[in-house]
Amino acid sequence: MNARQIAGRFAILTASLVTTANSAWACPMCKLALESDDTQPRAYMTSILFMMGTIFTLFAVVSAAVWWLSRKEQLALEEAGYGHLFHNAVQEPMAGAPEAG
Repeated sequence: MNARQIAGRFAILTASLVTTANSAWACPMCKLALESDDTQPRAYMTSILFMMGTIFTLFAVVSAAVWWLSRKEQLALEEAGYGHLFHNAVQEPMAGAPEAG
């Protein structure tokens, strides 16, 4: 199966999902919230947003901390004279290595 056939099948699948999804746009609680003036379903929807926001915020904080610590460690190693470990061997040939060619 080549890339064109895969893309065609993906397009057909996506189009069929989009055209048949009009009755399933939301969960029952969200649908109820849109149809009524009750505040409880809206509060439920808001709580879901806060839960998702908490997860994304924790992921962002942990990712930033890992990046910051790895960058700090890299700078410390470069100051200690180990900066050559971060360079690609293809860019800079090792001393005494035979020339390719």
